[in-house]
Amino acid sequence: MTYRGIARRQTPIFTRKSKFETIHQIAYYSLNNNPIFAPQFDQMDKNQIIGVVLIVVLMAGFYFVNPPVEKVQEEQPTIEAAEVTSETPTTPVDVEVNQLTTELDSSQQALVNAQLVDRYGIFAGASEGNGELVILENNRIKTVLNTKGGLFESATLVDGYQTYWDSIPVSLWDPAHSEMYFSFVNYGKGIQKSNEFVFTPSASKATANEGAPAMISMRLNSSDPSKYIEYNFTLAHDSYEVKTSVNFVGLDRQIDLADDTPVFTWEALGNRNEKGILEEQRHSSIFFREMGEDRDYLSEAREDDEQPEEPLNWVAFKQNYFTAAVIANNGFKPGADLYSNKADEADTSHTTQFRATIPLAVSASAMSSTDLRFYFGPNDYAELKKLEVDEFGRIIDYGWWIFGWVNRNMIRPVFAFLSDHIASAGIVIIILTILIKMLLFPVTWKNYLSSAKMRVLKPEMDEIAKKFEGKEKAVEKQQATMALYRQTGVNPFAGCLPVLLQMPILYAMFRFFPASIELRGRGFLWADDLGAYDSIYSWSTHIPLLSDFYGNHISGFTVLMAISTFFYTRMNSANMPTTQQPGMPNMKVIMNIFPFMMLFFFNKFASGLSFYYLIANLMSIAQMVVIKNYIIDETKIRAKIEGNKAKPKKKSGFAQRLEEMQKLQQEKAKQQKK
Repeated sequence: MTYRGIARRQTPIFTRKSKFETIHQIAYYSLNNNPIFAPQFDQMDKNQIIGVVLIVVLMAGFYFVNPPVEKVQEEQPTIEAAEVTSETPTTPVDVEVNQLTTELDSSQQALVNAQLVDRYGIFAGASEGNGELVILENNRIKTVLNTKGGLFESATLVDGYQTYWDSIPVSLWDPAHSEMYFSFVNYGKGIQKSNEFVFTPSASKATANEGAPAMISMRLNSSDPSKYIEYNFTLAHDSYEVKTSVNFVGLDRQIDLADDTPVFTWEALGNRNEKGILEEQRHSSIFFREMGEDRDYLSEAREDDEQPEEPLNWVAFKQNYFTAAVIANNGFKPGADLYSNKADEADTSHTTQFRATIPLAVSASAMSSTDLRFYFGPNDYAELKKLEVDEFGRIIDYGWWIFGWVNRNMIRPVFAFLSDHIASAGIVIIILTILIKMLLFPVTWKNYLSSAKMRVLKPEMDEIAKKFEGKEKAVEKQQATMALYRQTGVNPFAGCLPVLLQMPILYAMFRFFPASIELRGRGFLWADDLGAYDSIYSWSTHIPLLSDFYGNHISGFTVLMAISTFFYTRMNSANMPTTQQPGMPNMKVIMNIFPFMMLFFFNKFASGLSFYYLIANLMSIAQMVVIKNYIIDETKIRAKIEGNKAKPKKKSGFAQRLEEMQKLQQEKAKQQKK
């Protein structure tokens, strides 16, 4: 169970502090009232001050007693810098000055060391120094670890996935605006973060091959060799998963391992990798799963935060086609805090800000450890299923309920099979559309047959409408219409069921194409990427309202799809009655406006989706023409209807109750008039 927070502010993610960050600040400043690395002169003893004064006096006296010697004749020998060695004689004054300076430096360093120990305890020795980069890679991904903190600084896909605009390998987040660390309570020292310390790596680079995985360890040493924190990373060949063990060795009395810490914090600013940044943001957010529950997610393309009540199984920073995730098979501790928000509108290089703070499930023992799994890879359903993590494949949002089931179990396997054997993604979409139309043909046939019957009855329906015009005759009109249906044996709702049966497929396809990484980067005709919008004309000038809702381009497949939808609806609405009930909207007008609305709605969507609907409309038009002209014989249908009229019809119980209700309504209306 979860409770969802309401977005409170529009601020960058890294200015929003979690409860763990606030505790850390309080602990730090309570323990440190002055800077560590800036000892003041009033802390020196009197002997040190006197020593400094004596040095100045001695150096001044030496200068006046031994003034600089001016250059003499050119033939006088000179001493080259290269000839000066450690054997050059020194004066007693030089020796005294060096001794005093050394004593002063060592005193200051001792003070600094004392303050570091006071702040960091046994980890003081690892608190100084700069981080170095360590590479862990295989044939699919290249991850970079930083010894400052010991965790991942970046993850790049090197197996062919490239960004749209500059054709470089896809990098999942921006290292300059991201960080990853563990925070923990060091007894007596407050909350500390792992990225305050320099870890010692086992190697500077490790590359996996078919024979052996790549392995690297990062160790945070302490003043006691038997006490340390160590991360062990393992990356197999041909994998997007880095298996990680986090070990706290001999620290059960040094670090709080039982209550609210350690806590894993991951902040990341997602890089833009696709053609359309708005569409990429619209499919980017934090996905997660509570133990024993279905997967859940924060709102996409806007600010949202959530504090799940139950322990989490996994958390994923999901963008349109790629994901960076952390998984704990046995779950994390309760108390996670999740936050996401789309990047600033002026920022065209990034998509979404992510932040997750998750307590680790560790034991308070001398050898405490937990296993994590990091996934840095594509949102490829087959790859996600390989991890065998519950609900992890649903990071790909194929839709909810029956729609997602249809996509995962029917559409996706067929599409993947066709993609493996056919190079052209456009041809794959055409074949898939034909297969879907064949599957739905029995349902389509029922729909057309019902439409043909209604078309045969249209003249009689028009006569009833003329005979009972006006609101006061609405009940009589309805009664006459139902009587006609009963006499002819025509069910006006027969065409509704086929439409309802087709809806799961139609909506499933609407969710399938924008989520399918198989279309990413694959072109067809003028579209260079069926996973993004296609453009036959574009402009750079921002036009208010038009640019906001429509965009700065014209999608060719969307235009053709809208035109085909217009003709299909015109043909399909030809059977509709010319009159309508008072107060009801004019369906013909709505159906004519609908294709125009689709121009705006689909212009920024994946061109593969518009192309699918274009092919589906063309096939529907062809089916309608063939069925009407060559399969359905309206003369036979009319003869059958006339035959039904001659047969006596017994009213069903439902029809009788309906007529009784209509009569009661009619009587009430007459009484109200009186």
